[in-house]
Amino acid sequence: MNKWIWIFAIAGGALLISGGILLYLILKDRKRKKNRENVWPSSKNVTGKTPRQLLVFYQKSYHQLIKVPIVKSQILKIRKRLTAINTYDEYSLRKETMRITYLTLGSIIIGLIVLAIISKSWMALFFGALAAIVINELCIDIFVNRVEDRLLKQFSNVLEDDRHHYQEVRMVDEALYQAAQSSPHDIKLQTERIHEVLTSKDPARELEKYYAVAPNRYLKVFSGVSHLIMEYGDRNVQKGSMYLNAINKFVQEIRYDLMRRQKLRYKLGGLTLLALIPILLSFPLQRWAENYFPITTEFYDSRIGFLVRMFIYASAVICYLLIRKLSENDEAKYVAKGPRKEWEKKAYSWSWVKWIVDRLVPSPNTRKHHRTNMLLKEANSHLTLEWLYIHRIVISVSAFIGVIVFSVFLHYNSVHHIFSKPTSEATNILGYMNADELERANQVTTMDNQIIEDLRTNKDLTREQVVQSIETHSNEPLTDVAMNNTVNRIIGKVTVVNNEYLKWWELLIAIGFGVTGYYITIWILQFQRRLRALEMQNEVDQFHVLISILCEFERISVETVLEWMERYSIIFRPALQKCLLNYDSGAEEALKMLKSDAPFDSFGRIVKRLMQAVDKLSLREAFDDLEMEQEYYAEQKKERLERLIRKKTSYGKLFGWTPGALLIALYLVFPFLYMSFKQLSDISTQLQTI
Repeated sequence: MNKWIWIFAIAGGALLISGGILLYLILKDRKRKKNRENVWPSSKNVTGKTPRQLLVFYQKSYHQLIKVPIVKSQILKIRKRLTAINTYDEYSLRKETMRITYLTLGSIIIGLIVLAIISKSWMALFFGALAAIVINELCIDIFVNRVEDRLLKQFSNVLEDDRHHYQEVRMVDEALYQAAQSSPHDIKLQTERIHEVLTSKDPARELEKYYAVAPNRYLKVFSGVSHLIMEYGDRNVQKGSMYLNAINKFVQEIRYDLMRRQKLRYKLGGLTLLALIPILLSFPLQRWAENYFPITTEFYDSRIGFLVRMFIYASAVICYLLIRKLSENDEAKYVAKGPRKEWEKKAYSWSWVKWIVDRLVPSPNTRKHHRTNMLLKEANSHLTLEWLYIHRIVISVSAFIGVIVFSVFLHYNSVHHIFSKPTSEATNILGYMNADELERANQVTTMDNQIIEDLRTNKDLTREQVVQSIETHSNEPLTDVAMNNTVNRIIGKVTVVNNEYLKWWELLIAIGFGVTGYYITIWILQFQRRLRALEMQNEVDQFHVLISILCEFERISVETVLEWMERYSIIFRPALQKCLLNYDSGAEEALKMLKSDAPFDSFGRIVKRLMQAVDKLSLREAFDDLEMEQEYYAEQKKERLERLIRKKTSYGKLFGWTPGALLIALYLVFPFLYMSFKQLSDISTQLQTI
């Protein structure tokens, strides 16, 4: 009886203790939730159509996965991109980061599983993993660009509401506040931040802080124009209120930008994956060809088959990179990336590298020196002339060494193919071998390998020595015909094995690739210059709109216009920043340097007018034709936009379909033709010996 009392007492005590612990955990969890709601008070506004359980899951998974090394880098990369294009509160930022992380990583994992099931090849998984790294960047760009587009659309709607409220109250801050109250959450954060800046004690200082974190250039310029209107007041011009005219121009520019981005994404969106698909399709295509047409197995295992495969892979990667460059958004080029490691500077500090580079760099005051410097400026490259030649040397040497290593690998692969490929004694047109024939072929290969190991060191090989070795290793006597065929086969294999070494012409090919690598950096810069030229005129047109707004303010100076252009610009930003740094030393000299650093005709005409406005004319007189020719500029810009999209689309289609065409032509059709002609040649040779 006492035993059962003790058992019940211990059980009851354990039950009370566990109940107390459970109650403590529940209360602690409720307190943590309450504190979380206090920390993120705006979380109620971001739920939208997302279930609350999913939001909680995003927050908990963020807290846990940020500790995993590989996933941590992915999360931080997405978070950094999102922070650059929008001012999120912490709760919204974590939710959006984890949503994109799960979408990208989930798509990649599902794709690798499907690839493993279809291909059943470790090589396919390896290339699939490499492709997944590339596709991961593509997916991040897709989702982040959607967020960016959504912000632009919402900002356009806010500007419409702001115009409506300003017409009623005629107060910039009050109109902006009322427009923010009915706006979506993402843009509401921005408009409320701008309202706080405009109504602060020191708006100029707060405005500079906002410029550093504003997600896009339109918000920067709108906040600055609103500040100018509040400081100097609004007035009526030829087409009505200055502030309302500025809002109309902002809305028009945003719509032009959205239309360009959406059309380019629509035209080029699927081409990036289309360029990479041939890499993954090559494995199931090879398996299909080997299963239904075994004659092609010899081609895929041969040296020429390996070269064709590498050529297709290289073409796919190059075309993918070119399409990514074509479809790249302007804002995405200038996402904050942290300090760059200037390895070129470290390399140039070595005396022997400096000695080599200084003898390759063209001398000053020469035509080549001037043209190369101009190419670097026009391509907006961060490289100096010396660093450019360091890149050229490194790429050239890497290409040379890569070809040498690749050639050695091909020789090794050919020897391995000789020793491992099943040797068929009869010629089969279709290439099929049943189980007995395959076993016999493997036995023949084993015997041939033993004979080759005995004879490959003999420099002066004779048929008698081969016959003697065959009789030693053969398990059964051979007829004269079989002996003759075996001798010819062995001599052919020994000849191939002994000839697999680095040839002089392969060294010449490596030198050719090294020379190509030396010039490929220049070709890339020329391609970047061509792409940049397509976007330059679009930015100059936007400068026209910006200057037409600023010219209406009577107290605007040339330096202030340059500051606004620097905030608004993307392509010309480095040149404008350099000009502003040198402006205090001499306005005219700084503007001349700006014209030299950004050699583009339309931009040069703007700089000339700014030079006139320094001493001779006012800004309004220097740019008096902008407002008069506004309709002409709008039509011209629309035509340039269509031409830009059409040209990029044609380039994108060319780069997107090229790898697929090469895959079909070189990896599917060519093997059938190559092996068919080879089989016909072997049959013709055998018929002649009968």
